Amino acid sequence: MRIERCVCHKVEFSTVKRWLAAHPGAHFAEIKQEFKCGTGCGLCAPYLRRMMRTGETVYYQIVTERDEPPTPE
Repeated sequence: MRIERCVCHKVEFSTVKRWLAAHPGAHFAEIKQEFKCGTGCGLCAPYLRRMMRTGETVYYQIVTERDEPPTPE
């Protein structure tokens, strides 16, 4: 399985990563505001937090809240 986007809002994690590069210091709350990611079903939230931490934008395993706990908003 290849996971690379927010399913609810159809935003690729790579798009969010490029936006973060142009907005250094942005927090997860700003990603939610800009892209609405994490505001639908919420399944993309741990992937986005991992992307913010590691730079990865494509995943081949399921990442859950337990795997990538929330960061300060």
